[in-house]
Amino acid sequence: MKNALYRRVVPETYVQLLYEYMESKGHVPEQALGHPWPTPDPSGIGGVDVEVWATMLETAQALLKCSSLPLEMAKTITPRHLGVLGAVLLASCNLGAALMRFEQYQRLIFDVNPMEFRFNENTIDLVWDVSDFRVRSIVEQAGFAVTLHFARTICRNDVPCLQVRFSGEEPANVKAFEEFFGCSVQFNCKEPGFLFDQSILTLPLRSADPSLLQMLEQHANQLLDKLPRQQEIVEKVRREIAKSLRDGEPDIHTISSKLHCSSRTLQRKLMSANTQFRQEVGIVRLQLANNYLKDRRLKIVDIALLLGYSEHSAFTRAYKEWTGIAPHEVREDFVFA
Repeated sequence: MKNALYRRVVPETYVQLLYEYMESKGHVPEQALGHPWPTPDPSGIGGVDVEVWATMLETAQALLKCSSLPLEMAKTITPRHLGVLGAVLLASCNLGAALMRFEQYQRLIFDVNPMEFRFNENTIDLVWDVSDFRVRSIVEQAGFAVTLHFARTICRNDVPCLQVRFSGEEPANVKAFEEFFGCSVQFNCKEPGFLFDQSILTLPLRSADPSLLQMLEQHANQLLDKLPRQQEIVEKVRREIAKSLRDGEPDIHTISSKLHCSSRTLQRKLMSANTQFRQEVGIVRLQLANNYLKDRRLKIVDIALLLGYSEHSAFTRAYKEWTGIAPHEVREDFVFA
């Protein structure tokens, strides 16, 4: 859980949630919070320091005289506040798939503490490691409230929670937290997180957002049109790789299954075509990356996610290996319409 170097920031789109909530209550958030309206950094390496975020929340809570601010604000969460991760979660087939993607890409929304799933016999734990760094209570309260409310919003059925554990001190309005989460709520815990019954993993989503899938399919089709014609097996492999990138790092076992053959058979067929699986993954990623870089709406971190990378730094390193230059440098050379 501690392999990555966490920047301890939250994205600007997430901070906009507080600004919009304060505005709905008749306040000018820029004046009240002492910071301009948060605007995402096009490079994807921006973010708001988590300590600044905590101060903003505490300032707003005092100004609005609302001890339940984290809970009330969470009720206004939308996919837009989660950036491209919101669209990815909506594109999932069920809550289990959405949660797996949330675990893989949670740094895009909370680049502060590592999180992992722990499967028990009949339950599942979502656990955040706070041994190296602990956020202020209000940040944790808001994050947990947003996580569960968003899950309940995108599901067609209720998402029952068995237990919520906070690392912070117990607030005066514990009852409000119990009512919001609908379960036992504990504080001063060494391992904060959620406990669910494993049955939630199969809960269907209310409606998948087709926008992300359409964009991926569009770029995949563009890729196939631009690439030189290859043997049929190579074209099939490239098509399946392009489709599977949204689920993370492609592997030959998954792709061979989709093509109804064994991984050994697929590898042999690719060798006969003078190529290898990893080589084809790189070809697909490079072509898609160049297409994505032409779209100003996509930040570098978004492109990394769409290409199956869990961190934008991994994408940057790979792109440098392919082309000799960084993705943000090649983006400057493109002529945009």
